Amino acid sequence: MKLLLTADLHFHIPWFEWLREVASEYDLVAIGGDLLDLENQQGMARQLIYLYEWVQRCVKRPVNLTICTGNHDFPSGAPLIYPGVPLPNGKLAILRQFASAQPWPQALKLNHQVAVDGDEKMFRFRSGENLAVTCCPYRADGYVEQLRPYALPWLVLHHEPPANSLIATPKNGSLAFAQAIRRSEPTWSLSGHVHFTVGDDNHFFERSGSTICFNCRQNPPGGLLPPEPNVIIVDSKRREATWRRWITHGSNEETTIEL
Repeated sequence: MKLLLTADLHFHIPWFEWLREVASEYDLVAIGGDLLDLENQQGMARQLIYLYEWVQRCVKRPVNLTICTGNHDFPSGAPLIYPGVPLPNGKLAILRQFASAQPWPQALKLNHQVAVDGDEKMFRFRSGENLAVTCCPYRADGYVEQLRPYALPWLVLHHEPPANSLIATPKNGSLAFAQAIRRSEPTWSLSGHVHFTVGDDNHFFERSGSTICFNCRQNPPGGLLPPEPNVIIVDSKRREATWRRWITHGSNEETTIEL
C-alpha cells in the first residue's frame, strides 16, 4: 500500500487542490489536523464550505481520506463571517450540515471512503491489503481517549506529536498521546502542529517501541509558500517512508528511511 501523509494545511487552497489531483496515486490520504486557519480573513464559514466541497470532489475520484482536527479547526474560536466577505450563493445547506453534526467533522463523512474525528475504521484497498485507522480529535485540555488495539497495520492520527519526542521539538508535545502510543503500539502515527523550524534538527520520524511516529514538519503559513505541502509517503511494498520537504518555493529534497 502507498499512503500520503501530511498536516497543517492552514487553508492554503493550492495545497488542497494539489492533494486532490495526486490523491488517486495513493491508497489513502491522511491529514493530521489544522486544515483550517483561525486567522484567515475569509472567516470560518467560507473555509468550511470550501472544505466540504473539496471532500465532495475527492470522493468522486474516488479517494480514501482520513482527517483529524487540530487547534486551528475549531470554528467557535474565530468569526464565522468577516464584514465585507459575502457567503457564496446557495451554500447555507452546507453550513446546516456542519451545524447538525456532532462533532462538526462528522459532516465530512460523505461516504465510506472518509474517516474523521472519533472514527475507528478498517480500509480495504484494491491491492488486497487492509489498514486500520483511528482519528483522535484535538482537545485543548490534552485529553486522548484510550486507543482500542487493532490488527496491524494500524495508523493513528493525532494533531499534537507525542511528548518528549524528536518530532515535537522545540515544543513539548502531548504526554497523553505519548502514553497512548506506548500502551497500544500502532504501526504508525501521524501528527503535525510543530512546523519546520529554521535552525532546528527538524526530525520527521521517531521510533517509540514498535511504532514509527511521523510529523511532516509543514512549512509555516505566511509569505510565499511552495506549490506543494511537505508530505511523507509510506510504501509498504518497498518498506520505506520518504519525507518530501520544500526548501524554497522552487526546490525540494527527499529523505528516505526503512520501515
